[in-house]
Amino acid sequence: MQVAELTIDTVSEGDEFSFEQVVAAAHIDAFAALSGDVSPLHVDPVFAVSRGFPDRVAHGALLSGYASRLFGVHLPGRDCLLQSLSMRYLQPVHPGDRLTVSARISQVSPAMKTFAAEIAIIRASVVVAKGKAQVGFTGDSK
Repeated sequence: MQVAELTIDTVSEGDEFSFEQVVAAAHIDAFAALSGDVSPLHVDPVFAVSRGFPDRVAHGALLSGYASRLFGVHLPGRDCLLQSLSMRYLQPVHPGDRLTVSARISQVSPAMKTFAAEIAIIRASVVVAKGKAQVGFTGDSK
């Protein structure tokens, strides 16, 4: 995967990027192991079904991780410094769900070397999570 090298001078209000991600059971398992959040809602399909879900539920923070990847790899990429991320989780996400993770730059501040972006995570035309981020640039990035 190639990492973009955008700078504050090459991003503009309205710029967008998106990618697709299928949530695999292995991703949920790896996130549970990494974070230590082994709530049965996330790791036990029988428990999740007993609570009214069709399968176990992906961690909200896993979805936030997909947003982090969007900025750290694509928009702006190499010189990204994610300064803040605020997400709302609107619908549960389950293993096998195909998501579109997207962001749109809503404001650019060249003087502060930052931009604000709106985030949407969508499954089959349904917004499952949305949020906002403030992104800065590291090093001598202009």
